[in-house]
Amino acid sequence: MEHGDKDTIQKFDIVTPNRRSPQFLLYNVPKEVEENVLKAGLLAKNITLADGNNRPQFSLEFIIPAKDKRYNHWVMSINPKRYEEFRSKEGLYFQFTRLRLTEFISVKQCKKCFAFGYTTKGCDPSNKQLCDRCGEIKEENHRCRGNNCINCRESNRKLRTSHRTDHSCLDRNCNVLIRQKELVMKRTDYGL
Repeated sequence: MEHGDKDTIQKFDIVTPNRRSPQFLLYNVPKEVEENVLKAGLLAKNITLADGNNRPQFSLEFIIPAKDKRYNHWVMSINPKRYEEFRSKEGLYFQFTRLRLTEFISVKQCKKCFAFGYTTKGCDPSNKQLCDRCGEIKEENHRCRGNNCINCRESNRKLRTSHRTDHSCLDRNCNVLIRQKELVMKRTDYGL
């Protein structure tokens, strides 16, 4: 810090932000299973989830409702030192079943304006609901003009990229979504 007023500089702390822990999605957990029961059941059947002192090396974060109303998917964070071990697993045992497991790269996307970085709760209340296919304001008489990704369109305009826009902004192959996932992965501590 060679430049700047010393009094001003002393008012600030320079910190490195914490990196996020790797997360995995545990599929099709019966809806009636409570968090503490799931945690205890996973620890009982999977020795890799605990350290040598039987302390959990994971935490259950939140639920994502499954298409089948009888189930929920659980997002779990794991100790970064266990990432390599987990990555090769295809499932975890719980009671008398095996629950499928995949890595979870969470990207926040508003379902009102479809921008990345925040959810609908964080969206400006003055924003109107947009169509996820064409990006136009979705009013009562809305007629969709076909696919036109608003995120790729904005990226092309602001960042001079040349992404194709002939897809929905919810498309898994959207270049801007893929870039957002890459950013999340860069901020993840994989224990390497």
